[in-house]
Amino acid sequence: MGAINVIEYITIANTGNATDFGDLSRVAQFNAGLSSPTRGIFTIGASNVNIIEYITIASTGNSTDFGDLSVARGTTGSCSSNTRGVFGGGFDGSSRLNTIDYITIASVGNATDFGNLTAVRSDTNGISSPTRGVFGGGVDTSANEVNIIEYITIANTGNSTDFGDLSAVRSFGGSSSNGHGGL
Repeated sequence: MGAINVIEYITIANTGNATDFGDLSRVAQFNAGLSSPTRGIFTIGASNVNIIEYITIASTGNSTDFGDLSVARGTTGSCSSNTRGVFGGGFDGSSRLNTIDYITIASVGNATDFGNLTAVRSDTNGISSPTRGVFGGGVDTSANEVNIIEYITIANTGNSTDFGDLSAVRSFGGSSSNGHGGL
């Protein structure tokens, strides 16, 4: 399936099919997403687009403009605490990047420089606890998948730090955590 603009939701406590939530402002693929208990944040995942949009989780509807990434890029990893969202790496259409940006989830606005990943890459996964963000895997400048894992402290800006290695090289994976952003 190609790029779409559909937003769907499920109720985690119940089994069943996804239900329509609303739409993104444009069709997209390779989006990054993160959330607080009240807002969901999405990047529009095209390499030449820097759009960030948000939804209010408690009510269905279309996404609304949040602001812009510092660099137009797609295939970024993302992680968040209750208050801050972080986007790492990506592809700008010609180069893979080590850029890390952050936003304050409760207020709209453009992303601000956070620091840099330890290695230039796109197609990475992001995961977080209430305090730490982790980026794993991805594709390097030679278009090879990597097994890199690195971390940041979400509340503090700065470059990422080596965490260890994945058991195998990989990219475009999914990730989840039992860290609920402080709930």
